[in-house]
Amino acid sequence: MIPKLLIGQILAIIAALTYAENSIIYSYLGKMVSTRATVHIRLWIAVPIILIMALFGEGNFFIQASLSNWIILLISGILGYFFCDSFSFWAFTNIGPREAMVIMTLNPIFNTILSYFFFTEVLSLMQMLAILITISGIIILILNQDKEIDINNIKNKRKGALFAFLAAIFQATSNILAKSALTNIGPISTNTIRMIGGLLASIIFALFFRKEFFNDFKVFNNKKYFSLLFIATISGPVIGMSLLLTSFNYAPIGLVTAIVQISPIFILLYELIVIKKHIKQLEILGTIISVLGVTLMFI
Repeated sequence: MIPKLLIGQILAIIAALTYAENSIIYSYLGKMVSTRATVHIRLWIAVPIILIMALFGEGNFFIQASLSNWIILLISGILGYFFCDSFSFWAFTNIGPREAMVIMTLNPIFNTILSYFFFTEVLSLMQMLAILITISGIIILILNQDKEIDINNIKNKRKGALFAFLAAIFQATSNILAKSALTNIGPISTNTIRMIGGLLASIIFALFFRKEFFNDFKVFNNKKYFSLLFIATISGPVIGMSLLLTSFNYAPIGLVTAIVQISPIFILLYELIVIKKHIKQLEILGTIISVLGVTLMFI
Protein backbone atom coordinates (compact mmCIF):
# COMPACT_ATOMS: atom_id res chain seq x y z
CA MET A 1 0.00 0.00 0.00
CA ILE A 2 1.37 3.42 -0.99
CA PRO A 3 1.93 5.73 2.02
CA LYS A 4 -0.36 8.77 2.14
CA LEU A 5 2.60 11.17 2.30
CA LEU A 6 4.10 9.68 -0.87
CA ILE A 7 0.78 10.07 -2.70
CA GLY A 8 0.63 13.74 -1.71
CA GLN A 9 4.21 14.30 -2.87
CA ILE A 10 3.61 12.63 -6.24
CA LEU A 11 0.46 14.67 -6.83
CA ALA A 12 2.38 17.85 -5.97
CA ILE A 13 5.08 17.01 -8.53
CA ILE A 14 2.47 16.45 -11.25
CA ALA A 15 0.84 19.77 -10.29
CA ALA A 16 4.25 21.45 -10.59
CA LEU A 17 4.59 20.02 -14.09
CA THR A 18 1.20 21.44 -15.13
CA TYR A 19 2.16 24.87 -13.75
CA ALA A 20 5.42 24.80 -15.69
CA GLU A 21 3.51 24.06 -18.89
CA ASN A 22 1.09 26.86 -18.01
CA SER A 23 3.84 29.42 -17.48
CA ILE A 24 5.35 28.63 -20.89
CA ILE A 25 2.01 29.11 -22.65
CA TYR A 26 0.99 32.17 -20.62
CA SER A 27 4.39 33.73 -21.26
CA TYR A 28 3.77 33.39 -24.98
CA LEU A 29 0.17 34.63 -24.79
CA GLY A 30 1.26 37.56 -22.63
CA LYS A 31 3.43 38.78 -25.49
CA MET A 32 0.72 38.26 -28.09
CA VAL A 33 -2.42 39.40 -26.24
CA SER A 34 -3.40 41.09 -22.98
CA THR A 35 -2.23 39.28 -19.85
CA ARG A 36 -5.22 40.56 -17.88
CA ALA A 37 -7.56 39.27 -20.59
CA THR A 38 -5.83 35.89 -20.36
CA VAL A 39 -6.34 35.73 -16.58
CA HIS A 40 -9.99 36.70 -17.03
CA ILE A 41 -11.04 34.54 -19.99
CA ARG A 42 -9.37 31.35 -18.74
CA LEU A 43 -11.86 31.24 -15.87
CA TRP A 44 -14.78 31.39 -18.30
CA ILE A 45 -13.32 28.25 -19.88
CA ALA A 46 -12.39 26.55 -16.61
CA VAL A 47 -15.62 27.00 -14.62
CA PRO A 48 -17.98 24.99 -16.94
CA ILE A 49 -15.39 22.20 -17.23
CA ILE A 50 -14.77 21.98 -13.48
CA LEU A 51 -18.56 22.01 -12.88
CA ILE A 52 -18.93 18.93 -15.09
CA MET A 53 -15.96 17.24 -13.39
CA ALA A 54 -17.43 17.93 -9.95
CA LEU A 55 -20.85 16.66 -10.97
CA PHE A 56 -19.64 13.36 -12.45
CA GLY A 57 -16.60 12.90 -10.20
CA GLU A 58 -18.01 13.82 -6.80
CA GLY A 59 -21.75 14.12 -7.30
CA ASN A 60 -23.22 17.50 -6.47
CA PHE A 61 -21.09 18.13 -3.39
CA PHE A 62 -20.38 21.69 -4.48
CA ILE A 63 -24.13 22.40 -4.38
CA GLN A 64 -24.62 20.58 -1.07
CA ALA A 65 -21.74 22.41 0.60
CA SER A 66 -22.73 24.38 3.66
CA LEU A 67 -23.08 28.15 3.54
CA SER A 68 -19.94 28.55 5.63
CA ASN A 69 -17.95 26.39 3.18
CA TRP A 70 -19.25 28.40 0.24
CA ILE A 71 -18.21 31.66 1.87
CA ILE A 72 -14.76 30.34 2.82
CA LEU A 73 -14.10 28.89 -0.64
CA LEU A 74 -15.42 31.91 -2.53
CA ILE A 75 -13.02 34.06 -0.52
CA SER A 76 -10.25 31.52 -1.20
CA GLY A 77 -10.95 31.74 -4.93
CA ILE A 78 -10.99 35.53 -4.91
CA LEU A 79 -7.65 35.59 -3.08
CA GLY A 80 -6.05 32.89 -5.23
CA TYR A 81 -7.51 33.18 -8.73
CA PHE A 82 -7.95 36.96 -8.73
CA PHE A 83 -5.78 38.83 -6.23
CA CYS A 84 -2.75 36.52 -6.33
CA ASP A 85 -2.72 36.44 -10.14
CA SER A 86 -3.25 40.20 -10.38
CA PHE A 87 -0.48 41.05 -7.93
CA SER A 88 1.82 38.60 -9.71
CA PHE A 89 1.21 40.39 -13.00
CA TRP A 90 1.80 43.82 -11.48
CA ALA A 91 5.00 42.56 -9.86
CA PHE A 92 6.26 41.30 -13.21
CA THR A 93 5.64 44.67 -14.85
CA ASN A 94 7.28 46.67 -12.06
CA ILE A 95 10.40 44.67 -11.19
CA GLY A 96 10.46 41.90 -13.77
CA PRO A 97 9.62 38.19 -13.50
CA ARG A 98 13.04 37.19 -12.16
CA GLU A 99 12.93 39.30 -9.00
CA ALA A 100 9.20 38.71 -8.50
CA MET A 101 9.60 34.92 -8.59
CA VAL A 102 12.38 35.08 -6.01
CA ILE A 103 10.09 36.89 -3.57
CA MET A 104 7.19 34.55 -4.33
CA THR A 105 9.22 31.49 -3.36
CA LEU A 106 8.32 32.60 0.17
CA ASN A 107 4.91 31.01 -0.43
CA PRO A 108 5.82 27.59 1.12
CA ILE A 109 7.18 29.34 4.21
CA PHE A 110 3.95 31.31 4.62
CA ASN A 111 1.96 28.11 4.12
CA THR A 112 4.01 26.28 6.76
CA ILE A 113 3.52 29.08 9.29
CA LEU A 114 -0.22 29.42 8.66
CA SER A 115 -0.83 25.65 8.61
CA TYR A 116 0.89 25.37 12.00
CA PHE A 117 -1.57 27.83 13.56
CA PHE A 118 -4.68 26.60 11.70
CA PHE A 119 -4.08 22.84 11.50
CA THR A 120 -1.21 22.31 13.99
CA GLU A 121 0.82 20.75 11.16
CA VAL A 122 4.43 20.41 12.25
CA LEU A 123 7.14 19.42 9.79
CA SER A 124 10.12 17.29 10.78
CA LEU A 125 13.60 18.81 10.81
CA MET A 126 14.43 16.88 7.64
CA GLN A 127 11.34 18.22 5.85
CA MET A 128 12.11 21.80 6.92
CA LEU A 129 15.70 21.37 5.73
CA ALA A 130 14.40 19.96 2.44
CA ILE A 131 12.16 23.02 1.93
CA LEU A 132 15.08 25.38 2.55
CA ILE A 133 17.34 23.43 0.15
CA THR A 134 14.64 23.33 -2.56
CA ILE A 135 13.97 27.06 -2.30
CA SER A 136 17.72 27.79 -2.32
CA GLY A 137 18.14 25.89 -5.57
CA ILE A 138 15.20 27.66 -7.16
CA ILE A 139 16.55 31.07 -6.11
CA ILE A 140 19.89 30.23 -7.76
CA LEU A 141 18.02 29.23 -10.92
CA ILE A 142 15.93 32.38 -11.05
CA LEU A 143 18.63 34.86 -10.09
CA ASN A 144 20.87 33.46 -12.81
CA GLN A 145 18.32 34.03 -15.58
CA ASP A 146 18.84 36.83 -18.07
CA LYS A 147 16.98 39.88 -16.92
CA GLU A 148 13.99 40.48 -19.16
CA ILE A 149 12.82 43.78 -17.77
CA ASP A 150 15.15 46.48 -16.46
CA ILE A 151 13.37 49.10 -14.38
CA ASN A 152 15.58 51.60 -12.60
CA ASN A 153 12.88 53.60 -10.94
CA ILE A 154 13.23 52.95 -7.21
CA LYS A 155 9.55 53.63 -6.57
CA ASN A 156 8.52 51.01 -9.12
CA LYS A 157 10.95 48.50 -7.64
CA ARG A 158 9.48 48.98 -4.18
CA LYS A 159 5.93 48.65 -5.50
CA GLY A 160 6.87 45.54 -7.47
CA ALA A 161 8.51 43.91 -4.45
CA LEU A 162 5.40 44.67 -2.39
CA PHE A 163 3.12 43.21 -5.07
CA ALA A 164 5.15 39.97 -5.25
CA PHE A 165 5.18 39.72 -1.45
CA LEU A 166 1.39 40.20 -1.37
CA ALA A 167 0.94 37.60 -4.13
CA ALA A 168 2.79 35.02 -2.02
CA ILE A 169 0.69 35.89 1.04
CA PHE A 170 -2.59 35.77 -0.88
CA GLN A 171 -1.69 32.39 -2.37
CA ALA A 172 -0.75 30.96 1.02
CA THR A 173 -3.94 32.30 2.64
CA SER A 174 -5.99 30.95 -0.26
CA ASN A 175 -4.47 27.48 0.23
CA ILE A 176 -5.19 27.49 3.95
CA LEU A 177 -8.83 28.47 3.42
CA ALA A 178 -9.21 25.80 0.74
CA LYS A 179 -7.83 23.07 2.98
CA SER A 180 -10.19 24.06 5.80
CA ALA A 181 -13.12 23.01 3.59
CA LEU A 182 -11.62 19.76 2.31
CA THR A 183 -12.84 17.83 5.36
CA ASN A 184 -16.43 18.35 4.24
CA ILE A 185 -16.33 18.29 0.42
CA GLY A 186 -14.00 16.82 -2.21
CA PRO A 187 -11.05 18.58 -3.87
CA ILE A 188 -12.79 19.00 -7.25
CA SER A 189 -15.87 20.53 -5.61
CA THR A 190 -13.57 22.73 -3.55
CA ASN A 191 -11.83 23.92 -6.70
CA THR A 192 -15.21 24.51 -8.36
CA ILE A 193 -16.40 26.97 -5.74
CA ARG A 194 -12.98 28.66 -5.65
CA MET A 195 -13.08 29.18 -9.43
CA ILE A 196 -16.56 30.67 -9.20
CA GLY A 197 -15.22 33.16 -6.66
CA GLY A 198 -12.29 34.05 -8.89
CA LEU A 199 -14.55 34.44 -11.94
CA LEU A 200 -17.00 36.68 -10.09
CA ALA A 201 -14.15 38.93 -8.95
CA SER A 202 -12.73 39.04 -12.50
CA ILE A 203 -16.12 39.96 -13.96
CA ILE A 204 -16.64 42.78 -11.46
CA PHE A 205 -13.12 44.10 -12.06
CA ALA A 206 -13.42 43.93 -15.87
CA LEU A 207 -16.88 45.52 -15.92
CA PHE A 208 -16.64 48.31 -13.38
CA PHE A 209 -12.94 49.09 -12.95
CA ARG A 210 -11.12 48.22 -16.19
CA LYS A 211 -14.28 48.60 -18.29
CA GLU A 212 -12.87 46.16 -20.86
CA PHE A 213 -15.18 43.21 -20.27
CA PHE A 214 -16.16 42.61 -23.91
CA ASN A 215 -12.72 43.55 -25.26
CA ASP A 216 -11.23 40.68 -23.24
CA PHE A 217 -13.21 38.20 -25.34
CA LYS A 218 -12.28 39.85 -28.63
CA VAL A 219 -8.54 39.33 -28.17
CA PHE A 220 -9.02 35.57 -28.43
CA ASN A 221 -10.78 35.57 -31.79
CA ASN A 222 -7.50 34.13 -33.06
CA LYS A 223 -7.96 30.33 -33.08
CA LYS A 224 -4.31 29.64 -32.28
CA TYR A 225 -4.30 31.87 -29.20
CA PHE A 226 -7.62 30.49 -28.00
CA SER A 227 -6.44 26.89 -28.47
CA LEU A 228 -3.32 27.56 -26.41
CA LEU A 229 -5.39 29.23 -23.70
CA PHE A 230 -7.78 26.26 -23.67
CA ILE A 231 -4.90 23.80 -23.23
CA ALA A 232 -3.34 25.90 -20.46
CA THR A 233 -6.69 26.22 -18.70
CA ILE A 234 -7.35 22.47 -18.71
CA SER A 235 -3.88 21.59 -17.42
CA GLY A 236 -3.52 24.39 -14.87
CA PRO A 237 -6.61 25.72 -13.07
CA VAL A 238 -8.61 22.53 -13.73
CA ILE A 239 -6.23 19.56 -13.44
CA GLY A 240 -3.22 21.13 -11.70
CA MET A 241 -5.18 22.90 -8.97
CA SER A 242 -7.44 19.88 -8.39
CA LEU A 243 -4.34 17.70 -7.92
CA LEU A 244 -2.84 20.30 -5.58
CA LEU A 245 -5.97 20.42 -3.45
CA THR A 246 -6.09 16.61 -3.39
CA SER A 247 -2.47 16.48 -2.21
CA PHE A 248 -3.45 18.61 0.81
CA ASN A 249 -5.36 15.57 2.08
CA TYR A 250 -2.19 13.47 2.08
CA ALA A 251 0.69 15.80 2.99
CA PRO A 252 1.29 19.02 4.96
CA ILE A 253 0.58 22.24 3.04
CA GLY A 254 4.09 23.62 3.57
CA LEU A 255 5.63 20.46 2.14
CA VAL A 256 3.27 20.33 -0.85
CA THR A 257 3.72 23.97 -1.81
CA ALA A 258 7.50 23.61 -1.51
CA ILE A 259 7.42 20.73 -4.01
CA VAL A 260 5.28 22.79 -6.39
CA GLN A 261 8.05 25.41 -6.43
CA ILE A 262 10.14 23.07 -8.62
CA SER A 263 8.19 24.24 -11.69
CA PRO A 264 11.22 26.29 -12.88
CA ILE A 265 13.18 23.03 -13.14
CA PHE A 266 10.71 21.69 -15.71
CA ILE A 267 10.92 25.00 -17.58
CA LEU A 268 14.71 24.71 -17.57
CA LEU A 269 14.48 21.20 -19.07
CA TYR A 270 12.11 22.53 -21.72
CA GLU A 271 14.58 25.25 -22.65
CA LEU A 272 17.44 22.77 -22.74
CA ILE A 273 15.76 19.95 -24.70
CA VAL A 274 13.11 21.65 -26.84
CA ILE A 275 14.42 25.10 -27.72
CA LYS A 276 18.11 24.17 -27.29
CA LYS A 277 18.90 27.11 -25.05
CA HIS A 278 22.42 27.34 -23.64
CA ILE A 279 22.36 26.42 -19.95
CA LYS A 280 24.82 28.08 -17.57
CA GLN A 281 26.71 26.23 -14.85
CA LEU A 282 24.84 28.03 -12.07
CA GLU A 283 21.53 26.95 -13.62
CA ILE A 284 22.71 23.33 -13.54
CA LEU A 285 23.83 23.78 -9.93
CA GLY A 286 20.46 25.25 -8.99
CA THR A 287 18.68 22.33 -10.63
CA ILE A 288 20.80 19.76 -8.76
CA ILE A 289 20.21 21.52 -5.43
CA SER A 290 16.45 21.70 -6.04
CA VAL A 291 16.24 18.03 -6.99
CA LEU A 292 18.23 17.15 -3.88
CA GLY A 293 15.78 19.15 -1.77
CA VAL A 294 12.78 17.39 -3.27
CA THR A 295 14.49 14.01 -2.80
CA LEU A 296 14.98 14.75 0.91
CA MET A 297 11.23 15.39 1.22
CA PHE A 298 10.60 11.74 0.34
CA ILE A 299 12.88 10.43 3.09
